[in-house]
Amino acid sequence: MPIVPIASYEDRRQIILPAAPAEVTTRLGRIWAAILLWHQKREGRRALRGLTATELKDIGVSQSEAAREVGKSFFWD
Repeated sequence: MPIVPIASYEDRRQIILPAAPAEVTTRLGRIWAAILLWHQKREGRRALRGLTATELKDIGVSQSEAAREVGKSFFWD
């Protein structure tokens, strides 16, 4: 299974994503994959929330785009 680093200013954790499609064929595997995806989105949005306007400009994201992304629900998207 590949290890995908999740960069966050508060902490630097790594999330292990299940290899598709072999492990995602079971119901439990699909649930686990969804939980990992939700967690990854949450951590990414948390990191995005902590960026300054200058840092957002450096990565090519406007403040309104960042605010829209941070405001999204982790569950429904």
